[in-house]
Formats: sequence, structure tokens, C-alpha cells
Amino acid sequence: MANETDPSDGAPSALTRRLATILSCDVAGYSRMMGENEEATVQTLRAHRAVFDALLKQHHGRIFNTAGDAILAEFPSAVEAVRCATEIQSALQTRNEHLPPGQKMLFRMGINVGDVVIQDGDLLGDGVNVAARIQTVAEPGGICISGSVYDQIQNKLSLQFRPLGDQNFKNIGQPIRTFSISHGETGALPVARPRASGNLLRGVVAGAIAFAVLAAGGFWLYRENEAKRAEQSALTAQLAAQKQAAEEARRAADEQSRRATQAETNAERERLAAESARRETALQAKAQSVEEAQRRADAERKQLDDEKRRLDAEKQAGAATLKAQSPAGDNTAGQPKTARKRFDDDRQSPNAGQRVASAAVPAAAGAVAGKDLAGGNSQFDGSYTGQLCNSPADPSKRACWSVPLKVHGGAADGTWSRRLIGKPAYLHVTIAPGGNVAATLEGWNVKDGAPLSGALNGHIADNHIDIDGRWANGLRVDGHWTRTP
Repeated sequence: MANETDPSDGAPSALTRRLATILSCDVAGYSRMMGENEEATVQTLRAHRAVFDALLKQHHGRIFNTAGDAILAEFPSAVEAVRCATEIQSALQTRNEHLPPGQKMLFRMGINVGDVVIQDGDLLGDGVNVAARIQTVAEPGGICISGSVYDQIQNKLSLQFRPLGDQNFKNIGQPIRTFSISHGETGALPVARPRASGNLLRGVVAGAIAFAVLAAGGFWLYRENEAKRAEQSALTAQLAAQKQAAEEARRAADEQSRRATQAETNAERERLAAESARRETALQAKAQSVEEAQRRADAERKQLDDEKRRLDAEKQAGAATLKAQSPAGDNTAGQPKTARKRFDDDRQSPNAGQRVASAAVPAAAGAVAGKDLAGGNSQFDGSYTGQLCNSPADPSKRACWSVPLKVHGGAADGTWSRRLIGKPAYLHVTIAPGGNVAATLEGWNVKDGAPLSGALNGHIADNHIDIDGRWANGLRVDGHWTRTP
């Protein structure tokens, strides 16, 4: 490749030069492979080029020219160029191991550091030409380098070199010191043989004669050394296998021990968690029991307080009523009876109506002649049919029972039997002259059989009595009666 100039303006322009590391490579026997199986050869070259391009990019190289199977690449460093070449040959050697013998594709590579001319991204000059010539002496799958490259990379890479001496190449003015890389960082490489020149031919002939003399004894020594080397290699491989097996056994034991320890730790953690959960459940149950007992105690205390207030109110109302109705000088004034007691007394008396009415008549003089107090609201006297009803929040659970009333002198009493607990219950009704109705209940709690009182209020109009109120436990109760003819 000769240097060229751009004649576009009629005068040579200044050339741009620089020092570069050039890698030249091609496929050994490419024309033969194309003749035998063109499609398989192209596919293999494409796959090899993919590996080539990936490693080239990794080592900061660039391809500046290609022609068929030939590749020219530039690197900024001789070290990177040689390292890239050895890695490519190693990778392609691995790929070739999986190919049929007729499809194995081997690259020959040559590397040189020299001055180049830049033209439209292409590189020209002796620096490129020397790399291309050095490539021709490389073995298929091997690498040859110039002395300029060797001077740059020695002691920087773990490589083994074989000197090929000064080589004369076509169109290259001076002999080029040439080296073959015999063993790269990733393995052995094919080694090129020195080219015979006029000065070397005589040495080769003399060497051949000496070799013929020593061949007999050397062959025996060679076989002996090869046998020892094979035995040593087998022993080394056996020791390596034993060491690897021991290491794997140790790792397996460590892993088993780790798993056992982890299992014990997990089991202990689960046991502690279960014990903590049991304690928490027991504490929650105890707390709920205490809260339930506290709620029951509060409900009972409230019920007792309500009962006490009701009894106090009844006591005060009864005392006031007796005081108002008792004749002067009656020493029983101020000692009221509860509604239930009055009802029991009235039930036991054969003249209950007359006794109630007479209790409302003043015994002292000055009362209205021929007229008693009970007669003032006797307009409501008569028999009434009707019922009482418990009315919980759920209307579907409303329950009613019949309680007849006989009003006399503005008062009436009723009774019914609580069949669930086998005890009677009582109702006492008081009607004021204006028609206001007040009633008290004495019954029983069907859940626990405890005494249960209640209070109701309402009115009477058009021969109908309507009252409503609540039991002491808060349950609503109402009553409705109609006067019979």
C-alpha cells in the first residue's frame, strides 16, 4: 500500500501522520473453504467475526479496513492490541472445538507499531504494510509481532515469545525483527517456524546433520521424558481431583451444619413465639373476664341504685297520699305502703272497693256534706279490657299479655302470672280527676328471677286508657285498655 495525496485542488495537501498499533489478520485456507462449502464458510466467518468485534471493542480497537476475510484494526496501545489478539485466538479456539473438521476456521495475526498516514478514516503507509507482511509468517491460529511491538510489551504481559530472527518481506526495504507468541495468558498458541534465508540455510543443513547424529539417542530420551511427564500429569490431576473432592465435602459439611443451626434457631424462635402467643391469649382472656365481671357489677349496682331510687320515690309518694287521705288523728299517717302491699291488702279484703273509697273520705267534720273525695273522679269507674306489652328495640320481638282492670274511685289493680318463673306480677293504676294516669309495676326478671319494678304514665279519654313507660332494666312497656259497656 503506497502513500497517496488528494489531487482535488491541483496541489498536494499536507498529510496527517501519527504512530499507531496495527493488527492485520486473515483466515488460513479461506479460498479452499469457500470452494468446498460456501454457505457454511460464510456462516462460520460471521460467528467468528461477532466474537472478534466484541473483544476488539472491549480493548478499545477499531476496524478501519476489511476485504473478504482480511481485517485491519487500529489500537491506541501495543499492550491492548496483543492482549486482544491472544484473547481472540483463545475464544476462537474454543468455538472451533465444537465445529466439524472441515469447518474449523483459523486466523493468522500480525501486529506492528509504526508511522501511518490518515486518509478519510483509513490508515496507510509502511506501518500497515509491515503488519500485513508479518501476518503471513504466523501459523493458523497463531500470532506474530514485530520488534517494535516486542519492545513495547516485554515485561508487561505474561506471554512467552519465540524469536524468528530478522525477516525479509516483499516491498519492505529493511529486515524486520520478528517474534512468534508461543504461549498467551489464556493458553498455548501455534508457533511459527523461522523462514530460511541465505545466511540461515547453511546453519539449517549443519543442524540437520547434527540432528541425524543425535536422533537415535534423542528419541529414546524424548520417549523417557514424555513417559515421566505423562505420569507426573496424571498424578497432578489425581491430587487436584482429591483436593477438589475434599473441598466439596468440607463445604457440604459446613452447609449441613449451617442448616442444622438455622433449623434449631427457627424452632426455638417458633417455640418462643408460640409461648408468647399463649401468654398473650391467656392475658386477654383474663382481661376480658375482669372487664365482663366489672360490667356485670356496674349493671347490678346501677339496677340496685335505680331500684332504691324507685322505692324511695314510691315511699315518698305513698306517704304523701296516706297523709292526704288519712283522717285527722290517725296514727298511721306518714307510714305509706308500697303499691304491691296496698294491692295485696285490697285483694285480701272482700270490700276492697269500699275500703279504698272510704280511705279517701275525711273523717273530720268540715268535709263537704254527703260527698266523698273519691266521687270526684268516679266518672272513670268501670271495667276495662286490654293488655300490657313489652316493646324491645326489635319490633318482631314485641310480646303482649292480657290484664283486665276494674277502676273504682280513680284506682285500679291488676295481676297476672309469670309462667316462666311461676310467680305473680302486679299493676297498680291511679287516675287523677283531670284524666292523667300513673301506674307502677311489680314483676320479675325472666333471666335470673330477680324482682323487677317499672313505672308508666299516660291518660284516659273517650273510655280508653293509654300508658307507656319502662321497666327498671330499661325495657320499654306500654298498656292499652277500652271500657266495656
